[in-house]
Amino acid sequence: GLTLWSNDFSTPSDWIIGNLASNSDDWVIGTGVPAGSFAINGIASTSAANGFALYDSDLMCSGNQNAYIQIATPINLSTNANVSIEFEQYYRKFQDSTFVEVSNNGGITWTRFRINNVAVNAFSGGSAAVNPDLVNVNISSVAGNQAAVLIRFKYEGGCDYAWMIDDVKITETDDNDLVAKNAWYGFNTIPYSRVPMNQIQAVDFSMEVDNVGALAQSLTQLTVDVNSGTFTATSAAVTVPVGGSDSLFLTTQYTPATVVGAHNITMTVASSATDASPSNNTITPPPFEITADKYAMDDFTLAGNGGGLSPSNGAEFEAGNYFEIVNTTIATGIEVIVGTTTAAGTTIDLVLYEDDGTALIEVDRSAFYTTTLADQGNSVILPLPTTPTLTAGTFYFAAVHAFTNFVYGVSGSSPSNTAPSGAVSLIFYPNMTNPTTNENFFTTATPMVRLIVNSAIGVKELSSNTTFTVFPNPSNGIFNINLDAKSTEVVNLTVNNIVGQTVLTKKVTVSGQTKETISLANFDKGIYFLTIDNNNEKQTVKLIVE
Repeated sequence: GLTLWSNDFSTPSDWIIGNLASNSDDWVIGTGVPAGSFAINGIASTSAANGFALYDSDLMCSGNQNAYIQIATPINLSTNANVSIEFEQYYRKFQDSTFVEVSNNGGITWTRFRINNVAVNAFSGGSAAVNPDLVNVNISSVAGNQAAVLIRFKYEGGCDYAWMIDDVKITETDDNDLVAKNAWYGFNTIPYSRVPMNQIQAVDFSMEVDNVGALAQSLTQLTVDVNSGTFTATSAAVTVPVGGSDSLFLTTQYTPATVVGAHNITMTVASSATDASPSNNTITPPPFEITADKYAMDDFTLAGNGGGLSPSNGAEFEAGNYFEIVNTTIATGIEVIVGTTTAAGTTIDLVLYEDDGTALIEVDRSAFYTTTLADQGNSVILPLPTTPTLTAGTFYFAAVHAFTNFVYGVSGSSPSNTAPSGAVSLIFYPNMTNPTTNENFFTTATPMVRLIVNSAIGVKELSSNTTFTVFPNPSNGIFNINLDAKSTEVVNLTVNNIVGQTVLTKKVTVSGQTKETISLANFDKGIYFLTIDNNNEKQTVKLIVE
């Protein structure tokens, strides 16, 4: 709508700074960015270079914070019945509350509008990458047709993160104006960014919508499109009242095809009316990908570093992500992106835990690895020595373990403990199984720690007694065969080339879990066929030598 009043904080005297806690934890106007122990980035607002308002709760950290920044001169809105406040912000929540407060009687009474009702550790725009986040609030109920309107931004907290505000406007409220926010997709509620082919499950979608217009919005629906029409579906239609919000859930799940590739998502909200600002009705989340063998939570773009010392200055820690196994498979390794400030000579190992519902149980651990300068910002993949079998219906936790002041890469925003999935990214000092009191944390800054599984060939059943898996496939000629027999039996391994010639035979006695390795490294690259038989049943799988 038409702008009736605006301010970009370039003139600090336009604002009054107040403190209701009777301490010095105050708002400031300038270009300084958050500087506490858990500082977030500065706001990237339209006019940030001219100055902005900052409440650096983390830096001041008194434990009792109740402060505001208020316009000095009242605004005359006597001829405007429907008005809204718009502003750009950058904010991360902890235990605090944030408000826009409006008065039409000289500050005797204030009507408050809750801003940033998000989960603990979440960013206002749903991700650290949304900077700035544009906020629009309909304040007609208290400011409409009023001759002397005062506006203030109020922070109530103790020792949290920070809130930055810039480019504030009062505008005429359009009749029809929906705003989309908090777009969400999840595999069993978890927003994985990479999913192996043999771990695919149905994806759910949801999004929240605010009605900041002057009229109720009927037939409001969420529409989701994947890969430009490969999948399209909608939510049930609802009516969103003036000043109201609603959560919209897709009525149909999306199950990706078992093909390696990206899935680009577009999520749009619309009502039966023509929206005045359609640009804020659509959110495009980061795409997810189906991979051959990699499971990941992070966005694959290094955005910063995580880890380092604990609050008590302990250096040893384990940090990583949960992964749900929906089809039994083999774990072959774990990948970590080394942080950009990790010193050469830092020792790490990578560890896999199983969550049995009550505790984390160590499944396997890599050999130790010593970092080099060349590792900074790059991938390190370490194999898991026993290539453990991962059981369907079980959650596993893949982590990096460090003894010294190691940092790992972070990318994207993991769910908090109040999200539908619960927290899925953790950092515990000194380890996952015996953390120090008050030094076991969930993190929304996603650790770039990924699980590598055998996705090319899943678990095969030779008989009711024996199952097997083959990995990696394709390979450079070395293939591992994991056989698992309830009772001891002898099986035959036969490899034929594409014209049917036998190139390798081997007899193996299988007792419990048995690992066998075959080598085709001295043969031509191409396709081969492995047959496993116990003289009664047989199974054949295709092998690819690259």
